[in-house]
Amino acid sequence: MRYRLLRDDDRSVATMSEDLEGELAATTWARAWLEDHADHDRYRLEPTGGTRPMQMIRTAAGQWYAIPIAAETERA
Repeated sequence: MRYRLLRDDDRSVATMSEDLEGELAATTWARAWLEDHADHDRYRLEPTGGTRPMQMIRTAAGQWYAIPIAAETERA
């Protein structure tokens, strides 16, 4: 499955992955890309296949965390 990273503030596409096998591979890929290229503290990691997206958040210490976005939150 392919994934894309979007800036959370304006939903512009930052980058798109090649085919990855599952969420673990996607979050690993996203963290690596964000460590080198991020110009914002919040991104959204979305699979192109329509499964649950994740919020990527950089802490004050510079670590990136992936937090799944619940369907209820998505509609709000």
